[in-house]
Amino acid sequence: MVHILIVDDSALYRKILSEAATAHPGVEVTAVANGDLAMAKLAASKVDLVLLDVFMPDRNGPEVLSRIKAAYPAIPVVMVSGATGRDAQITLNALSSGAMDFIAKPTGTSFEAGIVTLRSEIRRIVDMARLRSTISIKPDATISKPPSATAPPKRLTPPPFIDLLLIGVSTGGPKALAELIPRLPAGFPVPVVIVQHMPPVFTLSLAEQLNRLSPLSVIEAPARHKLKAGEVLIAPGGMHLEIVKNPDGSLETRHSEAPPVHSCRPSVDVLFESAARCGLRGSVAVVLTGMGSDGAQGVAKLKVAFPTWCIAQNSETCAVYGMPQAVVNLNLDDELLPLGDIAPRLNKIFRV
Repeated sequence: MVHILIVDDSALYRKILSEAATAHPGVEVTAVANGDLAMAKLAASKVDLVLLDVFMPDRNGPEVLSRIKAAYPAIPVVMVSGATGRDAQITLNALSSGAMDFIAKPTGTSFEAGIVTLRSEIRRIVDMARLRSTISIKPDATISKPPSATAPPKRLTPPPFIDLLLIGVSTGGPKALAELIPRLPAGFPVPVVIVQHMPPVFTLSLAEQLNRLSPLSVIEAPARHKLKAGEVLIAPGGMHLEIVKNPDGSLETRHSEAPPVHSCRPSVDVLFESAARCGLRGSVAVVLTGMGSDGAQGVAKLKVAFPTWCIAQNSETCAVYGMPQAVVNLNLDDELLPLGDIAPRLNKIFRV
């Protein structure tokens, strides 16, 4: 049984969230209206997961998040957010401060469709909470191998010529990227292209946040944008991002509204597999924290297409050790590193 605590000042949204959560078997819900009641409930009963509203009148979500993480650091907190730019920025700050993930409230003319999406998102969050619990007991049995990927022979060293740095990340990504990207120096010698599983609006806010923190230029990737060394591109939410090679040898972005892959759009596999078709001299692929196996098939195709060095984030520093573990299970990782060691290692590989 997964015990969920919902914290939202709106009686309507407490009802909506409770009904969406209890639609899944093995879920028990308690709902309260403010942060003080939430802290009292956490002190009095078992809670496996907190769904926390971003905006509340007495203490807002980030303030309550700080109190929860200070007193109960092991309990995962998921922010419940609107989809405006202001909501997105506050939510990203909360993710950088210890929230595990976020889900969007259903709003507007697509309210009914939003309820369906909300149920699916809560199922994902519940599965993630169960996965975290499973990993702490049995770390090697949580992700099965994707059936079609096969590992080529391992390299002994990174490729001598590298044209592209590719990064895939999901749950826990904003915090991980905020630690990694600002540590890549100005003058980084290749383009950096990232897929972070996020809906529209949030990816733009993430790019703006990282751009403020980083010596590199960080933008949400436009369509038909030529890749430049030292620029960081983040796939736009709701769109697959692909890379194509032009006749003059330059690399350019494409957007695609093709169906989700691994229930994700953008998908890491779609990005990596498009890069594998570009005939590069070499690449580095980094797979960071996240649930599921998105990215593993893409790494396999990169390694078959041309020399590729793969770094996976280790379990101890992941919010959810899913995507990196899928890479490790396929023997596709060349290095398994703590998050804090990845930027220095990249700087050494790229000689900056």
